[in-house]
Amino acid sequence: MTVRGINLSTNSGHGKRGVQMFRDISYYKPDIKACARRVNGFFSMASGAPQALIYTFPSVLTLRGPILNQYNFEHDMESYLDDYLEYQAQLTEIRRGIEDDWIPSVVPYMGIGEFSAFVAGEIEFGEDTSWAAPVVTEKSELDELRLDPNNKWFTRLNTATRYLVRKISPYRIPYGRGYYSPLDLAWALRGESIYMDFYEDPQFVHDLMELALRATEWFARAQASEIFAPDVVHEYSAWHCGPNRIAISEDISSLISPNHYSQYAAPYTQKLFDSFGIGEVHCHSAGPHVVPEFLKLTNVRQIQIVADPNTRRPVEILADLVDSNPELFGRSSDIAVIQVDASPEEAVQYYDLSRRTRVVFSVVTETAEEAQHAVQIFRARQKQRRNLLL
Repeated sequence: MTVRGINLSTNSGHGKRGVQMFRDISYYKPDIKACARRVNGFFSMASGAPQALIYTFPSVLTLRGPILNQYNFEHDMESYLDDYLEYQAQLTEIRRGIEDDWIPSVVPYMGIGEFSAFVAGEIEFGEDTSWAAPVVTEKSELDELRLDPNNKWFTRLNTATRYLVRKISPYRIPYGRGYYSPLDLAWALRGESIYMDFYEDPQFVHDLMELALRATEWFARAQASEIFAPDVVHEYSAWHCGPNRIAISEDISSLISPNHYSQYAAPYTQKLFDSFGIGEVHCHSAGPHVVPEFLKLTNVRQIQIVADPNTRRPVEILADLVDSNPELFGRSSDIAVIQVDASPEEAVQYYDLSRRTRVVFSVVTETAEEAQHAVQIFRARQKQRRNLLL
């Protein structure tokens, strides 16, 4: 049957309303221990570790998740959470046995509204995303913002995380969580006016960024306390989140200059990474001009470049960045890993980028069969390169 946009299959009756629950991670990933060793070796630059990884994501474009505006998040959050787990379980079942380097996980999503409403504002839900209107429409309103532990969305999101991690913990499925960067949160709270503020009131921007930094760290710490609670199994969670690690989006960086990023955003992102220990950056192919600024930050573990419509392919952008900024790239452990969206063919064509920097190729396919074929041709290229080095 179909409920709120997803096909719900019945099984043994675990969970609410017959929601299909996960099985142990080894069911989906029989080589989970070997996979974890590859990933660990790759990120730690262990001797003999692979120079590149491949993640595959079959059916994410064809299997639709829950329709957000059909839920009552205020009075029945668990209905959505159960349906979302069902959707994630279906995606994980589809990719069962694919011999890539991705470790299965659950990453919650209620649209972008959740990334700022924990500070202030109401969330409006559409079918596939959500949004929260800016709350600092007048500069004086910045002084009125407080980090309130009784904020209804702060409470709901922490409760949702507590619910989800305990649903998946018995199956050793990791839980992933990302956040707005201080810049993205500042934009969400202020709106489009922030672009003029860069020129007209630099001190106000810094005050806003300081609030956004404190808010991001506050919320992320609260989330981590749920994700890494003593009664939660997190054997493989280190690859998705951690008490000493934070993953952020830097989407707004695509719309500003490198100079403005360096002046207004980088100091606060750096403070956030220093506070946690390790940082990861998500950005878009519409903003390749800012990637060198990310590479100048310290404690950056990974930079993910995702594809936008009508822009150059992320692998092409990475190739140009490596050529034009050789001083920022290398295979030493203090250089960030670059994760790029790629087609199966691009993952093979651009494999040799891994000779100059560590690369993760993120490949979306329509079917699991296509994903497994992409892995096979990628492994053949890996083996060919390894044999040439012998």
